[in-house]
Amino acid sequence: MLPSQRGSRPIYDLELVQQLVGQGPLSHLVTSAARAGARACGFTAVDDIVEAVLALSPANFYKTMEAEKCRGRWQDVYHSEFHGVELYIKVQITSAGAAVVVQFKKR
Repeated sequence: MLPSQRGSRPIYDLELVQQLVGQGPLSHLVTSAARAGARACGFTAVDDIVEAVLALSPANFYKTMEAEKCRGRWQDVYHSEFHGVELYIKVQITSAGAAVVVQFKKR
């Protein structure tokens, strides 16, 4: 079943995403767009991005969408609040098994 047919369920298991992100730099990637978005929100360290992803809950899930730059890849979007900032966080897991924080920006 394609993610667009899945309704309101994420394609990736949030606990797995969080486990990968929490394991350190070899198990996750943060795109330059996510880093720039974090800086625009006033966050200065990748640790802030990691901490915000680790604070997500299933209730923060917003939607699953196809990747804009890589058709056929799917990404889960979460809306959350972290340190007083309303965030839009987009994540995926690569075919190699690494978590990627694709976007991290103000909502």
